[in-house]
Amino acid sequence: MSTTRRARVKRVSGHPGRRRLWSVAGAMTLAAGVACSGLGAVLAGGAWWLSIIAVVVVVLAAATVYRAAGGRAWVGSVIGVGAGVAVLTLMFAADTAIVGIVPTGQTGTRFVELVAAGQDSITTQRYPAEAVSGIVAIVCLGAFAMVVAMDIAAFVLRRPALVGIPLLVLLIVPSIVQSELHDAFIFAATAVAYVVILLAASPRKAQRFAWPLAAASLAFALVTPLILPSIEPAEQPGTLPGLISTGLNPIINLSSDLRRNAPLLALTYTAEDGQYLRVAALDDFGDDTWQPSERVDAPENSVDAFGAPAGLSAAVPRSEAIMQISIERIRGKLLPVPYAATSIVGLHGEWSWEPEGLTVATGGSNSRSQEYEVSFVSPAPSIEQLEAAPAVLLEGFDKYLLLPSTLPDVVRETAQQVAGAEATQFDQALALQSFFRDGDFVYSEESPITDGYDGSGAGVLAEFLSAKSGYCIHFASAMAAMARSLDIPARVVVGFTPGLRQADAETGEIRHVVSTDNLHAWPELFFPTIGWIRFEPTVSVGSVPRFAPSVTDDPNTPDIDESQPESDPTPTASVAPGVGRDIPIDEQSGAPVVGVGPASVWWWSLLAVPLLGFVPALVRAVRRELRLSTVSRGDAVAAWRELCDTASDLRFAVNTTATPRQQFEQIVLRMGGSGSSALAAVLAAVETSAFGGRENRVNRQTVSNALSSLRASVGWKYRVIAAIMPHTAFSRKSPASTVVRVRQG
Repeated sequence: MSTTRRARVKRVSGHPGRRRLWSVAGAMTLAAGVACSGLGAVLAGGAWWLSIIAVVVVVLAAATVYRAAGGRAWVGSVIGVGAGVAVLTLMFAADTAIVGIVPTGQTGTRFVELVAAGQDSITTQRYPAEAVSGIVAIVCLGAFAMVVAMDIAAFVLRRPALVGIPLLVLLIVPSIVQSELHDAFIFAATAVAYVVILLAASPRKAQRFAWPLAAASLAFALVTPLILPSIEPAEQPGTLPGLISTGLNPIINLSSDLRRNAPLLALTYTAEDGQYLRVAALDDFGDDTWQPSERVDAPENSVDAFGAPAGLSAAVPRSEAIMQISIERIRGKLLPVPYAATSIVGLHGEWSWEPEGLTVATGGSNSRSQEYEVSFVSPAPSIEQLEAAPAVLLEGFDKYLLLPSTLPDVVRETAQQVAGAEATQFDQALALQSFFRDGDFVYSEESPITDGYDGSGAGVLAEFLSAKSGYCIHFASAMAAMARSLDIPARVVVGFTPGLRQADAETGEIRHVVSTDNLHAWPELFFPTIGWIRFEPTVSVGSVPRFAPSVTDDPNTPDIDESQPESDPTPTASVAPGVGRDIPIDEQSGAPVVGVGPASVWWWSLLAVPLLGFVPALVRAVRRELRLSTVSRGDAVAAWRELCDTASDLRFAVNTTATPRQQFEQIVLRMGGSGSSALAAVLAAVETSAFGGRENRVNRQTVSNALSSLRASVGWKYRVIAAIMPHTAFSRKSPASTVVRVRQG
């Protein structure tokens, strides 16, 4: 190192500004740590916080070391970005990088996969979400963007107050997920840390007041993620996670899934007619809920070939079809399939079918992103066959008649009043269905919550029958329980209604789009010689099954052919406004739509932080356009303001107290002594307007030419910095303020 260079480094290292650099950087690390601890309301555990702090410390430390050695502020930010990329690569994709820290093309692919996996986890988990690697990668990327924005604001723009913007974005993330998740203590501690930043950036005499505050806030930040209690969602004891997660009983989370602010695209399937897709058959009816009987894994029940549907005799007409299904935003151990599946091809992992319900599940795989083809048969019994079904209980079907001892008497009494006098079990089933659909019942996802009778167990049915308001699980549970009280085997099935039908304009292929708002529960009743039949008691939702009147033509009615089915046997969705909402048609015209509900909005907020870095450029662009619009009306002073501000952004030394002529000379000197005719023309107009007592108009094109000459006189780096990090974006005092004072004087 030369003597001159060594002397300069020594002067820099001893400069009071060096201490201020480290003080501000330390205060920003503190503030970021405190603000990030607020994510403890939506993320379980506390190890993720250490990953965030590692990114923050590395970025700020690398940038500050360079600046403390006398380097330019903006180069320090670039170095900080490079260090942040290196540490992120080391933490999440070291095996794809050179020496573990230099990213390659594979590194980018890995991060894309991590973000996608994290998004899936966020949208499918409930808070507090398990901090899996994808989610940790997302929050670390958000923290990286946040700390880079803070660094640029404090050191490049020299506006420490602006660091509050990215901090505020981070603080409001839990509130976006759910309003009550905001933490007043975190807000207060971050506010204290923000004050520490402002004090550290002020003259040195104020720094002695900053660090006592910093020490207290740092201690708070270190312990907060570990001592904050986990915020557990309200669940019934002993329950399992629901369909939009894992587990084998999706009925548990059906209420919250239906009340999502925005639907998630669950799946799509190709079929000529819409089909109900079954996920789980629930036959065990208890005090608290319906649930499936204990499932015994049967690897021999390969999905290559299913068993015959229970009770279905050869005399019942049926049709065969094939359906291609693509799973999108749901995941779990259960697979949506139509009834009654005969084979499935294309699945990844080990899957098996359950004999009684013909539902499909897995022990170690997942339904997420599966694409498979299902062959199935659709039984089409006639009314005559259903009415003729014997009222006998087949062996092993006694469990489908069991009712809990806590079942309110009103359930049995209502069933007898509604259907007890009917001649056949099928007529009784139709009477029960009509009781709900044609009576005074209304569909509501909120009433059960408000009035305290939400759930599917026996205890809530009396209140539901009294209030006559609920959603699908209440209707399905009530009808199945009432059917059992009439000695009709019954169960509750959870799955999806047919969804939104679309036709490809070019190929004519029919596709059905199914969202999480199509999640549904309905009862199935069993009739010997026929099998399990779906019914739809839920008012305003789904479609009532249609049956052929007869399988033979009645000779007494020659004008009517009873052997033909009714004119429209295909189920059609009957959806009331606001009920069973499908994804809008215009959102389905292209690629699959991802719903953005509260659980997924928060990480988009984190990733939105980089946009904050463009706020100064946006502010500056708006100000420039406003000035040029006034120039079009002849305002020469506005033109000179814009020229001086542009020069300042390009790092020209423009004295704010100088006259326009002196400023012109300073600018021309920096341009190399050869100004431009456009710049001189603007100066002449300004001097005439300011000192001559009369207006001298200048056109917009002249000003644009002068601005172009300014930019052309400097290197590309200065032009880029002026474009994305303009000095004058938030400046209250323009270099051309002297012109205004002269005119006012």
